[in-house]
Amino acid sequence: MSASLTSRSRLACAPCTRRKVKCSKTVPCTNCLRRGEEHSCTSDAIDNPRVTSTTSARPSSAQPRRSASPSTCAASIVEITYLRRKLSELENEARLNSLGSPRHHGSSSEYASPGPQSALSRFNTVQDDPRLERQSSSQIVVTDNASERTEVDDPTMKDAASILEFLAWGRRKDPEYHPIASPEATAIFAQGSEGSGIKEGDKDTMLGFNECSQLALVQLLLPDPRQVWDLVNYHVESLLWYHGSFFAATFRTQLAAFYAEHKGLVESEGVDLQWVSLLFSVLTASLVCAPSRRAHAWGFQDSERETLSMRWFEAMIICLNRADYTTNLNILSCQAIATATISAHPLGHSNSQSIYLAAAVRIAQSLGLHRLKYGVAGSNVEKETGRRVWCQLCSQDWFGIPFSESYLISPLYSTSDPPQNCHDHNLLPLPKDVPTITSYCRFLREIAVIMPQLQDGLMTNNTAYTRYKEVLTWDARLRTLATAERPNFLTNTPIETSWPIWVPWARQTLAISSSHKIIMIHRSFLSDSFTNPAFTFTRLTCIAASKTIIKEYKVVSQEDGPVLWVHQAFSVAASIILLLDVLHRTPGESEHLEHRQLAESVIEILGLYGNSTIATRGIKLLQALLIEVSNATSMRPVQWRSRKRPREDNDPCMTGGRHTAKFDVHRFVRGFCEANTANQSRKPENNRASPRLRGTPDGAFMFETAPSRHGDSRSHGSNTVESSLTDPTFSFPFGGLDSGNNFENLLYLANYDCFP
Repeated sequence: MSASLTSRSRLACAPCTRRKVKCSKTVPCTNCLRRGEEHSCTSDAIDNPRVTSTTSARPSSAQPRRSASPSTCAASIVEITYLRRKLSELENEARLNSLGSPRHHGSSSEYASPGPQSALSRFNTVQDDPRLERQSSSQIVVTDNASERTEVDDPTMKDAASILEFLAWGRRKDPEYHPIASPEATAIFAQGSEGSGIKEGDKDTMLGFNECSQLALVQLLLPDPRQVWDLVNYHVESLLWYHGSFFAATFRTQLAAFYAEHKGLVESEGVDLQWVSLLFSVLTASLVCAPSRRAHAWGFQDSERETLSMRWFEAMIICLNRADYTTNLNILSCQAIATATISAHPLGHSNSQSIYLAAAVRIAQSLGLHRLKYGVAGSNVEKETGRRVWCQLCSQDWFGIPFSESYLISPLYSTSDPPQNCHDHNLLPLPKDVPTITSYCRFLREIAVIMPQLQDGLMTNNTAYTRYKEVLTWDARLRTLATAERPNFLTNTPIETSWPIWVPWARQTLAISSSHKIIMIHRSFLSDSFTNPAFTFTRLTCIAASKTIIKEYKVVSQEDGPVLWVHQAFSVAASIILLLDVLHRTPGESEHLEHRQLAESVIEILGLYGNSTIATRGIKLLQALLIEVSNATSMRPVQWRSRKRPREDNDPCMTGGRHTAKFDVHRFVRGFCEANTANQSRKPENNRASPRLRGTPDGAFMFETAPSRHGDSRSHGSNTVESSLTDPTFSFPFGGLDSGNNFENLLYLANYDCFP
């Protein structure tokens, strides 16, 4: 090969050489294609600079192009491969840097130690892009060793419980945006999309909502009128008190007209698809929340119930979109979305529901629902309906602050009066101690409004001392609300015969919800409270609240009331906190055994609800934490398990700081995710066997599935349409983990609802 052909400069085209810019060394090159000068892109001029641009741009048999020779093509391919590889490395390096960037809220000590954070960030990227696995393995080892030396200043150790609870709720919390300059250079499969929730094997055989047949299939999903009325009446009697998102008398009148005037046809002229969406939202909530005995009485067996609940939720969204609800603004869409919350979480649609709620808030503000004073003109029923919907949207937005650390509705600009405490038949105001359909929602909103004020206080204070003072202030406010200002019918007073059937359920739900909100108020300091005696009050408060939640949940599980998602989700959160406390105690302490047994009792109750994604995830997560407890106990020195009487002061923080091994959340999260992804390639045909978690010698854990009578392995979960939601081998991507809050990361693990 001649020197002119082997020289690197000979590969550049004439225009790039003339402009002194980097050439891609292809013919035509990238620059010439971008400038529209591909006809003049040639490398022949390199050998002779005086060659004019009249040189043919198209190769022919009479005039072969030098760039088309085998040697030149081989050199070009090598260069292109090198450039692409280099570009990929640079972009992934930039991605790693963005993942490891410090967060800008909190004290400087919260992000002063980059070691463990870098380890988790690099592992996230390795999971996303296998090409980085080899080059990052050594870095992970180094940073993992560094994490063992890191004290409580480790930002990822700050909020262990929240990470796990967020996974149980099915929420993704990813405060860091990870941009890449050229997505196609590092294209990866987008894991974590919610998808349709249909098993892979059923996609070809099941009815699908394509663009042409959507409304026709929506019509097929409606049961007969008798069953529709059964579901609606149950919702009004047993569920409407919990959210109050629609006016019962109005909805019943509309439903009667739907069958009388439109023969129950969703495509009939005059039928508003946004109202149909509300209908499906009501039906879905009833079918999801009703006890099995009640559903069987309506004629819905378990298999059909699971299928219809998923399909009805999907039909609700389809009707909203077909009605173009973001353009044709109507309170009906707000009602449908607000009502759907109680079914979205157990069905595994927490992420998408949060987006729909944001849209509903903007629609409601456009309709002026945030400025509904009692003196404005209009029908009393319409104004009352608007206030009820706005009240529910406010509560859901403010209770969602722990997930996004922000809120859409500012209390300062929400000037609507609260709904009246009244009965629907006359709308006459009644004392707050009289239970009405709006009583529970009115009181819950008073609790919810604490959350944005707390968030503002935490963000505007600069030291841990002043932030903790803010926490204690709102802790005291919530305690006052829950004791002195609670309506009389929500206390332990004897139940009167004239009261609605839902009063006992409201009492238990309020006890669970208010206890969980106490934990949410203290969540920023919960992880530190296990090791820092300055936050002892937070530790004791959260432990007491967790015990209250589990105690009430045990009572709820024995009754025949509706199955609300908050019961399951908050009991998982309470169990996480108790197990974190166990990890910071010695086996000789009485609380060590007590708290572990409470968590085990929650697992047993959650096992009764195989059709709930929250229950399914919660079981797996709590089992994993119990194995972590067992491993930590077995690794402690023998003298720690002696029969000596514990210290008289029994300081929980001293116990956590001196006598326990450090709980490595990095290793736990990674091990838990790897345990769930190890068998992802297996596609079980039947999901009825119970999983067992088995510890490994290195302290990690893995799932075992019990063999069936045919000898193959089966996964845990009910036989639902959305098998991936109950499959113990589903993966937990790391994309939503918050590097600054371990408590939230643990809650995230328990609530994650995005599956491949």
